[in-house]
Amino acid sequence: MGKLKNLLGSGEKVNLQNIQYDFVTLASHQLRTPLSAVKWSCEILLAGRAGKLAKKQEEYLREIYRSNERAIGLVNDLLDVSRIQEGQIHLEVRPMQIEKIAEEIIDNHSMIIKTAGVSLDYQIVNGPLPLVQTDPDKLSRIMANLISNAIKYTPRGGKISVVLEKKGNNVSISISDTGVGIPKSEQAKVFGKFFRSHNILKLSPDGTGLGLFIVKSLVEIMGGKISFDSEEGKGTSFIFTLPLKS
Repeated sequence: MGKLKNLLGSGEKVNLQNIQYDFVTLASHQLRTPLSAVKWSCEILLAGRAGKLAKKQEEYLREIYRSNERAIGLVNDLLDVSRIQEGQIHLEVRPMQIEKIAEEIIDNHSMIIKTAGVSLDYQIVNGPLPLVQTDPDKLSRIMANLISNAIKYTPRGGKISVVLEKKGNNVSISISDTGVGIPKSEQAKVFGKFFRSHNILKLSPDGTGLGLFIVKSLVEIMGGKISFDSEEGKGTSFIFTLPLKS
């Protein structure tokens, strides 16, 4: 807040969007540290590394963990949208093994997958894949967002699949689920800011509706394309492509 006050008290004409960007950036960084500490502590306790938990203790901890994950997601979404709108997304592109990024993201979601009671199938078609020219942090953000959505909107006993495949001069990444799906009448709005379909709102009132806007923006900034196919009551599949290393 001190930085924001200094800007306002300087007597200079400061654009409102710049003030908003500075505030969101500062607040996000301040929130990330305590939220990360809660996440780390929950993981330690749930893994039994501080002693065996009673059933009720484990239930409460899992709820704390889920709520904390939602808070982390909100902070990340607000920061990303602010950066996208201000043109502050800077790429650090280098040749990467996309399989390693995918496996790390899946591993990071293993506890949430277990808690949600869904299964995840991971497949590489005709691997190993060639190197991909990409920003690993941005790609991780894209995949984490899509996998998180798939977990959130797939009922217990459902299935999620992640498939990597070379297609022409691109690598294709598909993330599919057997979840609630998106009504056909609302599919044109999917990549808009604050979009949440009516059936998702009934299932889960939490969420900002910013995730898919961020995903599409990052994919396109990295020179890729994204599309989806969905049927209400049966599930959704998001597919995005990224260029290979030339």
